[in-house]
Amino acid sequence: MPIFRSFSLYLFSILVLCMSLLGCSKMLRKDVKPVSVIPFSFEQYEIAIGTAKHQQTVLTGFLSGDSIAELAVVNIDENGARHLRIYTFSEDTWVSKLETTLRPEVLFVDIAHIGGRDKLITYEHGRLNWFDPELVREHTLIEITTNYKAIAAGEIPHVDITRDLNGDGLDDIIVPDIDGFWIATQLNSGSFTDPVKLGPPDPFLDETPMDEARSYREVGINALTVLWYLSRFHQMDYDQDGRTDLVFWNIDHFDVYRQDEHGMFSTVPDTFTVDVPFDTDGAYSIAFGFSGENMFALISGFRENTKRRVLYTFRDMNGDGVTDMVVLALEGRSLGKQRSLYEVHFGTSRLNSIVFTPDVNVTIQPRGTAGGLLPWGYSSQWLQDFDGDSNIDILFKDVKTTIGGMARAMVGKSIAIDIELYHMENGVYPKKPVTTHKIRPNFDLFEKKRVFFPAVLLGDVNGDKRPDLLIGKDWKEMHVFLGIPGPKLLAQKPQTVAVAMPEDERNIQLVPLNKDNKQDILIYHKSTTEPHRVTVLVAR
Repeated sequence: MPIFRSFSLYLFSILVLCMSLLGCSKMLRKDVKPVSVIPFSFEQYEIAIGTAKHQQTVLTGFLSGDSIAELAVVNIDENGARHLRIYTFSEDTWVSKLETTLRPEVLFVDIAHIGGRDKLITYEHGRLNWFDPELVREHTLIEITTNYKAIAAGEIPHVDITRDLNGDGLDDIIVPDIDGFWIATQLNSGSFTDPVKLGPPDPFLDETPMDEARSYREVGINALTVLWYLSRFHQMDYDQDGRTDLVFWNIDHFDVYRQDEHGMFSTVPDTFTVDVPFDTDGAYSIAFGFSGENMFALISGFRENTKRRVLYTFRDMNGDGVTDMVVLALEGRSLGKQRSLYEVHFGTSRLNSIVFTPDVNVTIQPRGTAGGLLPWGYSSQWLQDFDGDSNIDILFKDVKTTIGGMARAMVGKSIAIDIELYHMENGVYPKKPVTTHKIRPNFDLFEKKRVFFPAVLLGDVNGDKRPDLLIGKDWKEMHVFLGIPGPKLLAQKPQTVAVAMPEDERNIQLVPLNKDNKQDILIYHKSTTEPHRVTVLVAR
């Protein structure tokens, strides 16, 4: 089974075995004028994407420059050949337009906007390529090699290696390696600068997480651990010159690679320190903090209470234009019942730099207790401005790991999740969330294999520039809680969408399909007896 993800399922199995909208005006304060909520609906499409023994990877992109995005489907057949099929929108559905094979060494894929058009990116040891749908061939994009190792035989995963690093609106490349990060910035011509490696080696390379036998170095970079590596990558305008710099924690100080007026980054870092205490950088480091411990004691709580402080992120939380520092403190005896406390240290501009206050300015303490399982996705967070006031609000997703939650999973084949939304106002977060939702899928006493893990998504599906909350209610239904004006930020009652949910919550994603500033939904359904299929919900 895949390393780390399989372990999360294994860990959860141990835990288990151990035990339409309300009227908006009613929720508004008197000093807030009612604002109408934009209605929405989905138009649903079903696309058969062929038979395959293993998981297929489905990406979307405007590969031909049309107004409707194409679907790119990648998979490996029984003989190891890498197949690519591109589906284009025609006659009110997506139909097969192109079928070909990719280079036999391709390990992962991504979509990047290059030279004014979306392009399919493929990685093989030694280089990144881009696929040309007109010539039906791959061209070399950048020569680059990283310590990437495939973990699932027969699959080509999507690995997100593109983002705007220098704030010029163009997709750049960042590829993690065990001893730093490969950086290549896109030029206006659509070409890229020669890649340079920035940042220090990963500090946990020769350690083992939890009860794993292999070291982090031996596991290497893969579709799952790449997120761990990228969590060490930070961006901020450290010297306050209006340009984003790249920042890395390096043992006992920070390395900052400054951006110049041409959008390039220095290759020799400056350094700075902070008076904010923390133990490690990156939430994934929690996994290494429990290495060597007795698994029964770790799960049951028959051990000493421990507290760890982790550098969580750099972000302008209070909208004053200066980056702030967020530290995550985790405390508890057992892995599944650790309490989380997010501590915000405000940043102040000073002498071409940022100084962070040693004292905690703002705290947020979610009521859930799955924080210790954060590296495996049992606890997730979204930091986003929900109401456009420039302050960052925080939405927490917390899987119920209590006795009741374990019983529900074991007997009823469903996972319970709590949602909490904290709204910053006047520079502080309240002790209680402004909005909560309890996700309690129906019991299925006759289901012998599948456990329903509700998918949780956050995006704008009605185009009003407010985040909407989407939740998989059960196998056949999704709930949409629209973003609303007023102190609650999210509607208390959902709109219901009848649609089949995926067996793996990772197989549903928000995607832009028609450039209307609304998020659409793509759901991938794997089958062992029929062609795999994709359900597309286009927001209207």
